Amino acid sequence: MTITTSIKSKWMIPLGLPFLIFLSCFLITFSPKFTEGTELLSNAIIGDLLITAPLIYLLAIRKSKFSKLTVLRVFMAGLLMAGLILPSHSNPMLQIIKAWISPGIEAFVVFIICKKFYTANKNAKPDDDSKIDFLTHCRRVVLQVLGNEKTANIISSEIAVIYYAFFGGRDKSVDYKTKFTSYKENGLPLVFGSILSIFLIETTGMHFLVSLFSKTIAWVLTGLSLYTCIQLFAHIRALKARPIIIHSHSFEIHNGLAGDAFIRFDNIEKIDLSHKKPVDRKSIKISLLKGMENHNIVVYLKNPIKVTKVFGIKKETDTVLFFVDKPKQFVNIVEATLANKTESSFLRQH
Repeated sequence: MTITTSIKSKWMIPLGLPFLIFLSCFLITFSPKFTEGTELLSNAIIGDLLITAPLIYLLAIRKSKFSKLTVLRVFMAGLLMAGLILPSHSNPMLQIIKAWISPGIEAFVVFIICKKFYTANKNAKPDDDSKIDFLTHCRRVVLQVLGNEKTANIISSEIAVIYYAFFGGRDKSVDYKTKFTSYKENGLPLVFGSILSIFLIETTGMHFLVSLFSKTIAWVLTGLSLYTCIQLFAHIRALKARPIIIHSHSFEIHNGLAGDAFIRFDNIEKIDLSHKKPVDRKSIKISLLKGMENHNIVVYLKNPIKVTKVFGIKKETDTVLFFVDKPKQFVNIVEATLANKTESSFLRQH
């Protein structure tokens, strides 16, 4: 709570000063004097919005840890404000800025972002040649670029929807020794495929019905419905592309785009074959639809971990529930690994 308040207070002055300038410029356009000298005052307002406000913001953050490139956001906000409150057709200066300066700044921002993504992508790759999960890697890259975990997780989720819907394919290296599927024995692709088909039919009917009253609203609702369909389709494909993986010191659980969990072997209290939900435990099921998806594995943890759910939302739990194909084989491998690690630890101590 204290940290959040401190961060907000640091942002108040740098953002507050440009906001006051924007507000003042906005109020000036309603004054009688603006009507009398529109051209002169318009140029003064443009100067305040595009020069004074960014300069004051830059001076306010010069000794802080905030990136100096954020001054471009203030400039673009000022340009947007100028376009909204000033008559651009009668102001040559604003037309020149929009036609020449603004595209150049936008191109520069795109170049900086692409450069950051390239650098972050190199830094986020593992040192070895092991294949990494796309969504996990995407979260790391976007986090390095943006610096905010919540925002990075949301953006990564949207990127993953496009990737898995149109590019991501089935993982063909599943061997049921180090990689396990989680969709074959429960028939989830068929269930979600049926839901997707019904949703598409209802979307078509809704479009024609709503278009009788408003074509604009009909297309907006249709667009939202179609994007939901793409998300569900991406989840179906991600189920096949993201297996459950056992590593030497941990294993990672994936359920399409519905959730992820990374569990270290030394944090496992016990692992059970069970369809029941544990009592008196803060358990979380890795699933998209809890009521429709069963679990067959329960992992009890010594210490709580954070599980990543839809859109990168993190929740803390001490018990993880999930479904895996060939559950007995999975549990045997995990228990054998735990036994070996316990034995190795005992030998080192003696």
